[in-house]
Amino acid sequence: MEVFTFEKSYLERLKEAEAVLSWEGAVMPASQVRSEWKSYVELKIEPAGWQAIWKIPRVICEDLKLRYPTIVYGYVEQVIFDELKAVFVVTAVQDNDVHLPESNEVSLVELWPTVQQENTALNVDTTAECIDRLRFFYTHVWMPWDKDYDDDRDWVQQHLQARIQLVCDLSKNRLPRPLALHMRTLLTEAKYIQQRLDYLELDLSDAESDDEAVELSDNAAEPIKRQSKAGSANGSLNVSSLPVTDLMCLHLRMAIIRSEFEILENPEMRRAYSELQSNSLKRLRCSSGKSTQSEDLLVERNPISHVVTLPGKLQDQLELLKLAQTLIKTDSHVQLSNTLQDVLSVCQSNDDILLSPGEHTIKFLEHLNDNGSLRGLSNPKAILTPSTDFSLLPVVCSSDEDSTLLVIDGDYTLSELVLDCRHVRRGILLRNGTLTMRGCRMLGDGSSSTQEGIVCMPGASAELKSCLIENFAVGVSMRPKSSAELGNVQFITCKTGLELLEKTTSVNLQGSKCSFENCALGILADGFALGEQKTEKALVLNKFSELQRFNEDNLLGNCSFYNCKKNVRVYHESGQLLAQRSHQQLLEDELGGENKENIQMV
Repeated sequence: MEVFTFEKSYLERLKEAEAVLSWEGAVMPASQVRSEWKSYVELKIEPAGWQAIWKIPRVICEDLKLRYPTIVYGYVEQVIFDELKAVFVVTAVQDNDVHLPESNEVSLVELWPTVQQENTALNVDTTAECIDRLRFFYTHVWMPWDKDYDDDRDWVQQHLQARIQLVCDLSKNRLPRPLALHMRTLLTEAKYIQQRLDYLELDLSDAESDDEAVELSDNAAEPIKRQSKAGSANGSLNVSSLPVTDLMCLHLRMAIIRSEFEILENPEMRRAYSELQSNSLKRLRCSSGKSTQSEDLLVERNPISHVVTLPGKLQDQLELLKLAQTLIKTDSHVQLSNTLQDVLSVCQSNDDILLSPGEHTIKFLEHLNDNGSLRGLSNPKAILTPSTDFSLLPVVCSSDEDSTLLVIDGDYTLSELVLDCRHVRRGILLRNGTLTMRGCRMLGDGSSSTQEGIVCMPGASAELKSCLIENFAVGVSMRPKSSAELGNVQFITCKTGLELLEKTTSVNLQGSKCSFENCALGILADGFALGEQKTEKALVLNKFSELQRFNEDNLLGNCSFYNCKKNVRVYHESGQLLAQRSHQQLLEDELGGENKENIQMV
């Protein structure tokens, strides 16, 4: 089935929002904005009976231990206009392992009406367009902190046009790339924090209601428990035993994001911020002995090998330099550096980076490309030994507010490293080119149902040799028309080891030495043609060779499975809830923070 999609220009979006928020009062306070949208929705949306796809938010997927993104099909039983929500009844799921309450209270912006409707008398076109306008506004224009604005300020005059212009600038790459990525990261984090806050506060209110019910029920033998809504943060989302403490930390982080974003929202302040970044980069280049003839582009030069070492004893440093000497070409220029973050800020294409053992924390918002490399100064065997002390290995990690550890947009090589991804939602996002990994270990948090190790976008390719990927929700996710060659790669304790999200993905498991150990599901294959004789929506297979029969051209090699609950699961393409075009759009929508927005602007 197909869902409605709309591509509109910046001017069209602005006029639509202005039409909705054309209040007769002299000043449109932030508190009035939601009321205007309620009135608009009441006029445009069918009150009940229309079919839609629900894309379950990440927070709910984490709470219910579901893959992300997870989509389900159903119909709207009732629209709750005052809250901009709907009572959604689930009638079909893609995965039979997904268990949801039949009736769920969901936000309207999480629903995509389908083109085909059982009741053809419904005005679903207008409903879909109304939700599209609402979704654009609350995704790109309205900020989570806007509801706290003072009522004596004109929100529309102060923010509406500036915010939509900012979306246009971001989508058209009119901002310096580091600044654009930084702002997208802030927005993504703020929206995720707001979802967390909503569900944590809902959980606390439910708990308080339960306590009151127990006090009022003197004759109750056991406490009275309320039936929770889908997505309420019961249990798994409340990592801390003190939810109030979690709320305080989230509110504090939101306040920090708000203060920074409000500065960057102003075009003049953005310009000053970019100049400050440029001046800092120039000073860093000067300290590294690099030319500063251009503020925007580094002057072409020969490749440099950057050696990054952490403080240590002199003898240890000499040993590291001796090891580096064996890895660097004799005619290469060498630069000794203090931190990996500094090197990433100044390195150019074809530069090599060598890391000493120890933890190297980064917050890198650019991408790596053009035949460069990042390599650890360590014994390759020690990297893949589970019991090895991490302090003795070169470890790359990120601060806990980042969404992706490394973004690759071209050819790049990673060797003899530990990538600690426990504080990020995604380890590596491979946009384009070829990623080569040798002797690397990637470590997830082991608890999230949405965390991904490597995501290969369409057209990208990955070559992994002697690597260990453990404790991820999805070890490697292959998007349509991507490819991978895996040799002696171990997937350990992943919910899903290898994910093939379309039949056009190409995978070669070289040497038959790849293995899946203690995974809930070894390999997931989605959208495969199982033949006319196969009426099942999904099949469970024991061997990779059984999967190869359904896609012989794109699946080569072999692998082993050890103690996996299910070895291979393949979904029939005819059993998809969505048409391929719609499915791909919703699948890539979550990566909007790292990629250009899918919005046509003028």
